[in-house]
Amino acid sequence: MNVSEIFGQIPSEFILTGLSWVSEQKLTAWCSLLFLLMYIVVILGNCGIIILVRADRKLHEPMHVLTSLLAMLDLTVASSVIPKVLAILWYDSNTVSAGACLTQMYILYTMFGFESSLFALMSLDRYVAICHPLRHNTVMSNSFIIKLILFTVVRNSTLLVPMPILTKALTFCKNNLIAHSYCEFVEVIKLSCGDLTPLVIYMVSLIFLIPASDNAIIIFSYIMILKVVHSLKSSEAQWKALNTCSSHAIMLSMFYFSACIPLVIFLYFPDSPLPLKTLPEVLSCLLIPVINPIVYGVRTKEIQEGFKRLYWKVLAF
Repeated sequence: MNVSEIFGQIPSEFILTGLSWVSEQKLTAWCSLLFLLMYIVVILGNCGIIILVRADRKLHEPMHVLTSLLAMLDLTVASSVIPKVLAILWYDSNTVSAGACLTQMYILYTMFGFESSLFALMSLDRYVAICHPLRHNTVMSNSFIIKLILFTVVRNSTLLVPMPILTKALTFCKNNLIAHSYCEFVEVIKLSCGDLTPLVIYMVSLIFLIPASDNAIIIFSYIMILKVVHSLKSSEAQWKALNTCSSHAIMLSMFYFSACIPLVIFLYFPDSPLPLKTLPEVLSCLLIPVINPIVYGVRTKEIQEGFKRLYWKVLAF
């Protein structure tokens, strides 16, 4: 099925054409090898962080627990996209059913929402640690962290449910060719010629309910942190305070940078060639999950010591 009927329902399947340029340029072997190697690094790096934080009791602190959850999300995002990308490159398996497409869309946007919320919780933890150090253990207790995480899970997973439902209810009257390597929301709704008003209202509301509220917490936290740092008289104390949130700031910057690139391309280069449209988003599903464990491991002394303890435990057996 290549073309859906005019004023028809959602096509039974979609065809992903975002990587057609790879075979045309005879880059299939190189691209698939690059994506495969990066995906292996993603699995090893993020699983390493998850296992380490779970196994080492000294790392059962809010920031480390939240970072292990971030590793789980990065692993989920990469696993939702890259296996299909590799299937397209290796076996030319570029079709996806409507149900699988909507499911992938829901999982990806839910995970992105979770990441935004986790960064907000991390900044809140850094705010309490720097601005109220004596109350950090009391305020950011395990029970409080669990409640925040459960609230985030329920809020984000519930608020994202209407996305696939409203998308499925759209009227599709164009072809079923998605100019991407996975079911990207904007590319899917481009195939519709029906009334998008309910979907637009929902998406605007969603922006205010998840990323806007998360960004408000992040901005507030860092403003208060900078105020406290500025009030410190010793430059050494200022550096030490800033260094405690440097890993979070680096990961947060990369998260926003990877999110802004597709948005800039969509807004200012709507007719951009396929490589410019698809490659940045595929790489963002790999680069951020690759870099996050490295940044966190290199810049966090507790993680380095945790890996050393885990290493000697393994040798002891």
